[in-house]
Amino acid sequence: MDLLHNLLKRQLKKHFGADVNPPLEWQNFLAAVNRTYQEFDADRKLVENSLELSSQELFAANSEIRAMFQALPDLVLRLDHRGNILSFNAGDSAAGAGPADAAATPTRLARHLTSRFQAALRQVGEQRRPVSFEYTLAELPQQSHFEARLVPLLENQIVATIRDITERRGAEAALAKAQRDLLEASRLAGMAEVATGVLHNVGNVLNSVNVTSTCLAENLQKSKAVKLSKVVAVLRAHEADLGRFLTTDPQGVQVVDYLARLATQLANEQAHAVQELAGLQKHIDHIKDIVAMQQSFANGFGLAESVQVTDLVEDALRLNEGSLTRHEVEVIKEFADVPAVTVDKHKVLQILINLVTNAKQACDATNRDDKRLTLRVLSQADRVQIAVADNGVGIPPENLTRIFNHGFTTKKNGHGFGLHSGAIAAKEMGGTLRVHSDGVGRGTVFTLELPVKPTRLNHA
Repeated sequence: MDLLHNLLKRQLKKHFGADVNPPLEWQNFLAAVNRTYQEFDADRKLVENSLELSSQELFAANSEIRAMFQALPDLVLRLDHRGNILSFNAGDSAAGAGPADAAATPTRLARHLTSRFQAALRQVGEQRRPVSFEYTLAELPQQSHFEARLVPLLENQIVATIRDITERRGAEAALAKAQRDLLEASRLAGMAEVATGVLHNVGNVLNSVNVTSTCLAENLQKSKAVKLSKVVAVLRAHEADLGRFLTTDPQGVQVVDYLARLATQLANEQAHAVQELAGLQKHIDHIKDIVAMQQSFANGFGLAESVQVTDLVEDALRLNEGSLTRHEVEVIKEFADVPAVTVDKHKVLQILINLVTNAKQACDATNRDDKRLTLRVLSQADRVQIAVADNGVGIPPENLTRIFNHGFTTKKNGHGFGLHSGAIAAKEMGGTLRVHSDGVGRGTVFTLELPVKPTRLNHA
């Protein structure tokens, strides 16, 4: 009986007394009970070892979580469903509850429990799902902005993490201002490009005006009209016997023929002068049209209106006409019938002028004889596409992904925000600006796509 389990021995002694001598027929039963006790001990030992290991792992995990919790820069609160602070960790980024407040009492931390915070607590308690929101505290040394997230726990408790986002708000405001400044710089640059186009075209027309006025001046100086006064003087000298003079005098008989020839010459001079004056008037009207067009775009900046895309393309070409002619770039137009679009026409014109100017420069950089600029207008579904294609220097594949980045340029004197601001302007109008090139020396195609009906127009 020495191999019996201690618990079994105690039970047998209680039943049989100190002299444990159970009946022989009990031996098999007692052996089974004894094995059960031994197996139970073995299982209990395994469970105890497992519990010990789990306890150690849990302790390590708790220590790690506690260390992470203490290391969080955010303010962390554990609250009950009434909003009472049960415990907290004053992170070093929560204004008003940082290291200086490491011993802060829940009362001092309660400044964060605003009415908005209390409403969020009730919402989390009722819906049992996380809630996030932002709020501002003005009573701190300086106005501070916070972001809070409340998450439900068991036993009607809620954990709240509060992060100071004042610096982020400042950075976002600075970024927004930089974006507005960039758009303003782009607008001014676009206006400068429009003005440059106007000056180029007006300059070209003024050259024609100068040629016409010079021709008129030279023709007037050479006019035969001065000889008419000589004929008048001769006739006045023979005023007393004018009939005899014109019929019998050798000089007088030539007066009528001379006057006939002089009348023909003066008529020719008049016709030529009228023609030159008509050309001069046409040039002046052209200057007026150019200036009026520029003024209409300048006055209409920021306003969405219904316009024909082809008209804007023609305006962009007219404003680049002198430069395209001077650089001998052939212009090909492929215009389909498309619906009118509602856009800020000034922004669209800026984009198109920049694209046409870039295409002209790309063609000019090749030194080829067949410089060609193709403009296509077509519609797809509820959008209109304007493609500006050239057979110029093309774009390397590695630059296609950077072409619209702010500050990126391959031009020696480029500023690097023409295409960037164009892409932004297109996006503001609900459209897109895309680029495609098969590589260096194989030309480029820029495609401006605009919605027929505006989806969003930002005047910032």
